[in-house]
Amino acid sequence: DEFRSKYLNSTDEADRIPFEEDWTKMKVTLGSSLGGPYLAVHLRRKDFIWGHREDVPSLDGAVKKIRSLMKTHQLDKVFVATDAIRTEHETLKKLLPEMLRFEPTWEELELYRDGGVAIIDQWICAHA
Repeated sequence: DEFRSKYLNSTDEADRIPFEEDWTKMKVTLGSSLGGPYLAVHLRRKDFIWGHREDVPSLDGAVKKIRSLMKTHQLDKVFVATDAIRTEHETLKKLLPEMLRFEPTWEELELYRDGGVAIIDQWICAHA
């Protein structure tokens, strides 16, 4: 939530996302949440490429699709959750400078580990 607020202009209140600590008390009307003013993309890379090559776009192809979706939805920010290697991430950032990622500090990585960072990525994506 802190990342969303700081970098994506997104809060539960502004995005009309109801939240109760006790999930059993949540009564939500389907489609009532607005969502944050950003596109969220899960871009799978690494070993997924080898097992599903036909399903994984090139970085150029992914950027074209992302830009098309941003234009369609009139958004100027995109959050990308990816397991891309460093060189791919650098290429992606050059092709898509408005891209944002959650990049944990060493302390955050030690605290949350890879699994926790993946959950943070999912949380940010789910609120787009």
